[in-house]
Amino acid sequence: METAINTTLSDIQIFAEQHKLIFNLSKSTSSFFTTNRCLYNYQPQIFTENKSLFHEKHPKYLGYILDPEILSNKHIDYVINKGRKRLDLLKYIAGRDWGADAGTLRLTYTSLIRPVLEYGSQIYFSASRTNLAKLDRVQSSAARIITGMRHSCPTDLVLFEADIMPLDLRRKLLLSKYFCKLYNYGYYNRTSAYLITWTNRHRLKRNSPFSRMQAMDLLDQDIEEHFLKNVFNPQEGLPRVHFKPEMGAHTSKNQDPPEYLRQLALEIINKIPATAMQIYTDGSKDEQNSCGSGIFIKAPNCSHNIKIRNSDFCSVF
Repeated sequence: METAINTTLSDIQIFAEQHKLIFNLSKSTSSFFTTNRCLYNYQPQIFTENKSLFHEKHPKYLGYILDPEILSNKHIDYVINKGRKRLDLLKYIAGRDWGADAGTLRLTYTSLIRPVLEYGSQIYFSASRTNLAKLDRVQSSAARIITGMRHSCPTDLVLFEADIMPLDLRRKLLLSKYFCKLYNYGYYNRTSAYLITWTNRHRLKRNSPFSRMQAMDLLDQDIEEHFLKNVFNPQEGLPRVHFKPEMGAHTSKNQDPPEYLRQLALEIINKIPATAMQIYTDGSKDEQNSCGSGIFIKAPNCSHNIKIRNSDFCSVF
């Protein structure tokens, strides 16, 4: 497995060099995911540019912390610690005389604390009950601060008095909204097509959030469309739109004289109908790796120039 990955990375590196792309090795890591506990501490030796990539056991991707066994326990612990720190703010507001009514405390919780607890709930929906119960305890603590009720009061009663929906119901609601939205995009959307043809014959798929939602009959296939559908197939292209990325003849920018290249370009431009809208794009990079790009739009009655300063060291392709 390591040999195949390193060979693929070598091919990617060659492709990047040919297209003047640079990988930031300081931000590149390797991770290993498995359900085999015997391989929990396994660290693959992955190389790029003859340098070993740093192995990250619990990488964070878009704010979600992943773990090798795909249990979501590390992410849940992270959001719990973050949520408990914000409970101190709720306690401070509750201890003041000015404006610290139940409505203000509830708004503070729903705005600053609950979004933290629910981040990534569509992923950790299939986590163990023990981990999910930890999140419920944080919300229960916040509800007791809002209502001022003691710990001896039942949790359901405290949530009712605080007018807060239990987290398990909100997780089902968020999961249903998320997957129903993806499911109803249609076959032309790759994610939607994957979900429509979903099968859960494998053990991991049977315990996935989407399979859980199907088992609870939360998938609604008849929802109101809230997006614009494409009236064409992206694979077929746009009607009456033509791209001319190359010259009519084989040319070399470094060897052929500019006059010859200009003549070939004019031959293509002169064949364009006068009523058509023409769009020209180009990018450039200097010796200091400062990059820029430009767009020229020519319509029958007007024209427009757009100049863009790109990030340094970026590709112009």
